[in-house]
Amino acid sequence: MHFREILALTVLAINIHDVLGSPAPVPDASQAEAGKQLWISTPESTAPPAGIPSDYALHPARRAQPPSGVHLPGPKDRPAMNEQDGHADFIRTPDIGSAAPGYQKQAPVIKGITSVLDSNQQSPLNNGNPLVFKSQKHPYVPNASLFDSSTIKLPLATNKWWQNLIVEQGVDPIHPYPYIVYCNTNSSKIGFPKFTVAPEHVTSDMSSEWELGDASGALKQRKVTNTDALGVEVTWTGSGSAQMRSRFYKGMPFQTFELKSVTPLLRTTNAITKVEPVQRAVLSAHETEAQVTIDVADMPAMSKITLNDNSQWLVASKPEIKWKQNEGTLTQQGAYTGFVQLAHLGDQPQNNINVLQQYVGTYPIEGAVTYAQVQGSDGTGRSSNIVYFYKTNTDVDGDTKQVYNTTSVSTTMQLLSFVLPHHVDNIGNNTILSTGLSGYRSAKGPLTAVAGNIISYNQPLERVSFEGMRAISDSDKDRLKQQLLKDAASSTTVTAQDPYFFGKGVARVARLYQIAQEIGDKTTAATLGTKIVNLLTPWLVSKSNNDTLVYDASWGGVVSTLGISDPSLDFGQGRYNDHHFHYGYFLYAGAILAKYDINMFAPLREPMNQLLRDYANPSYADTQFPYMRHFDPYDGHSWAAGLFSFMDGRNQESTGEAINAYYSAYLYAMALGFDETAAFYEIVLNMEATSGRRYWHPMRSQSKDLYGDAFAHNTVGIVWSSKADYVTFFGADTEFVYGIQMLPFTPATRMLIRPDWVKEAWCPDNSTCADGMKTAAQHANKNGWAQFLYTAYAMVDRNAALDNALSCTPDDGNTLTNTMHWIFTNQQASADA
Repeated sequence: MHFREILALTVLAINIHDVLGSPAPVPDASQAEAGKQLWISTPESTAPPAGIPSDYALHPARRAQPPSGVHLPGPKDRPAMNEQDGHADFIRTPDIGSAAPGYQKQAPVIKGITSVLDSNQQSPLNNGNPLVFKSQKHPYVPNASLFDSSTIKLPLATNKWWQNLIVEQGVDPIHPYPYIVYCNTNSSKIGFPKFTVAPEHVTSDMSSEWELGDASGALKQRKVTNTDALGVEVTWTGSGSAQMRSRFYKGMPFQTFELKSVTPLLRTTNAITKVEPVQRAVLSAHETEAQVTIDVADMPAMSKITLNDNSQWLVASKPEIKWKQNEGTLTQQGAYTGFVQLAHLGDQPQNNINVLQQYVGTYPIEGAVTYAQVQGSDGTGRSSNIVYFYKTNTDVDGDTKQVYNTTSVSTTMQLLSFVLPHHVDNIGNNTILSTGLSGYRSAKGPLTAVAGNIISYNQPLERVSFEGMRAISDSDKDRLKQQLLKDAASSTTVTAQDPYFFGKGVARVARLYQIAQEIGDKTTAATLGTKIVNLLTPWLVSKSNNDTLVYDASWGGVVSTLGISDPSLDFGQGRYNDHHFHYGYFLYAGAILAKYDINMFAPLREPMNQLLRDYANPSYADTQFPYMRHFDPYDGHSWAAGLFSFMDGRNQESTGEAINAYYSAYLYAMALGFDETAAFYEIVLNMEATSGRRYWHPMRSQSKDLYGDAFAHNTVGIVWSSKADYVTFFGADTEFVYGIQMLPFTPATRMLIRPDWVKEAWCPDNSTCADGMKTAAQHANKNGWAQFLYTAYAMVDRNAALDNALSCTPDDGNTLTNTMHWIFTNQQASADA
């Protein structure tokens, strides 16, 4: 209910969540959701509907953009480096196993690290049964001119951070932190974004400083030629043997381009004020680390270039390019084969250049992620190591600890990269570069430099289960049972026809079923179990519902009939928006049924398996669904936006529903006895919750560190690849921004909201924080949004929370029974009475 992504086709479109036809000043959550619609903006109609913040207005000449503004710019077999001369030869066989079906590589086997799950094998969710959903072609055909169909095969990526490269015309940028990159038909443009901090948003500019291409005009076409778990490879081709290639990964201080038979051209939109050769620094501490020695003459040549905006860049090449300057253009005559690297020098150029030159010449050619086996116990602290592995161009037998053999230069051949704040929270100190790099950031805050091609950080694991965190007292249990009987009689009808609202409705009934089992009311539970089966059967078995689910044979996934026919319907679900939100609700209902009545669940098992494989497929070997459609292991969270292009990159609004998606997956695997799969989902769930707390739910002091002093909120409405908004896709009211990050309330919600955060966010003093949850709850005036906020307040004061929450009208995915249960099982201990 957030995920209202912008549809930029022949018309301009904005997915607006919870838009009312005749909005009241403070729409009730359930009323707002019932009136959700998609506003289509055309050149003849550019004004948003009544009740939508003015920031949503679009000029017809602009590409549709999010609320905080519009920013316009001013093969399986991977090619390798020839180990003899270091030049790109562009002919290679796979070097980490064989290529798995689809767009992703197989997971690596790293010595000393045991994965929690062998993702190279078929998942137990895929037992070889035929697809249960009717197969049909998607009218939005994959644009084969944007990717190499001989290496990029079904199932195709739909929600990746680099998705702009293969949707629409592929002209919008990607955001490999700390840079912005445009991959044009015949060149690549690279920029170092400048961030602007305001009270309601943090934005970055979309301009580029450099363009790299071929001076002779030989490059004619660019395509995505490979991808892996962390990045994407883009190759430019054209006349004769001319080629240019880059592999884009987030967190790389160097943007690297391999050139073959290209006349190099490097130009800037700014004026070049100075070009200086770099004198290499000496750091003798590295001299004893050499395991492979290379003559210093074979090192990349480096230049420091200063632009008229006072920014400074390091430009390296190997073999050396003899750049000739003509105003803002640098060229070399004749065809060139080798590589070029560009790095911004941050806010301390001299210090940064001394660090960067130690790592110049090394760049990643493959990336992979391993989720290590769970360690520890509930008593000592459970955790898993998340390991990023980069194979580099300088690897020899997988070892990057190499230096150049000379006492006059100190240049290691290790990989240098950046990590995000949530990595730093749990990374080993020996990985962080002691000298550091200054002045590099992303929309998620400052970036920290690390060295090495294997980066590991420890992900704490918080235990969560079907039941609530705490046992319910006998008196509370009696009160809960009375309310359960009322809700079981009045809150089990689900009339919604679309997958999102239907999913919320059936999950609402499933929560009642779980609570009935938990408090021992077997009679009510039996009735509710039958109701859930009757609700799900038309969607998953008989396919007799109005908006039937079908298998999209063009991209590889399950979509709704209305969604596949019209991208403005079902919130863009047919273009892969929000599948984890929608199907996460289905899976929750399936998990509860499977736990308590496996026979009743049996007819639903295969369609549920396929829905789960659609949004959280744990196997690279699956030929029908992509691996982990939404989840981004580097950022530690999912991206909701699907096959739509955005200048600001991917986005996600509702962290609560993302957490619910992986919570449901975890419960489902647990209920079916898939222990390894469940352990994997538990890790992903905790990663999603960790990033949710860090970037969507920061403490105010953390918010200032991440986003800047002017943006000091306790919560963020929408996190994008390149910006953060204190707003939602359906409005800017504070209760919307808080509430959308919490729902639905389940035992997993506690993983996202913490007592100290709730206490600070509540902020009873309006004079110090007008954006406090207390003020927002009062503004919401007893509707479903207010109920979410009062329910969360139970972590601070049970009795005040209970009285207020029970006086509110529930959201259409919630009940008073669920509200009471959450408060009883998550209440502040000191408030128990």
